[in-house]
Amino acid sequence: MKKNWAIRKDAEAVSPVIATILMVAITVVLAAVLYVMVLGFGGGGTQTPTMQVTKSSTSNGLKFTVAGITKDTQWGDMKVLLQNGSTTDSWTLTTAGLTGAAGKTYNGGAQAIGGGKNVYMNVTDLVGNGFINGGDSILLESSAAFSAASQYTLTLIYVPSGSEMTHSTFTG
Repeated sequence: MKKNWAIRKDAEAVSPVIATILMVAITVVLAAVLYVMVLGFGGGGTQTPTMQVTKSSTSNGLKFTVAGITKDTQWGDMKVLLQNGSTTDSWTLTTAGLTGAAGKTYNGGAQAIGGGKNVYMNVTDLVGNGFINGGDSILLESSAAFSAASQYTLTLIYVPSGSEMTHSTFTG
């Protein structure tokens, strides 16, 4: 039987240098595609932790105790908002003010919250590590009793993302 194909002597292949460059380029493109697939497109952004708080009455106000939080978060990454109708006041915390001693309390000072009331905010870090942990608390006390006729909303904001971690509504 006779072979139907013939070996061509005039055919040229790609030079070894070009072949090496092409192989490296293909490898780089594949690595980039895998990187994007694994880590996602455009980065992860800042994910806001969520937290749960329990509310209890004190002699001059309310105590909000952290029941749980989804990721390690420093107190300095949280902002406390208190709203009464159209009036909103806020406290920005500092992590340094809560580190160094177990049971350390940070005094956030007073804010006027409508109706001539000053509301004082104190944060207690039970461990004293500067991080929000279960059992830590936020105490809101008023110079005059919170009005039973008014509705107040406490909102905790995660500063890096600007999103809400939790909120709690209460009356006086």
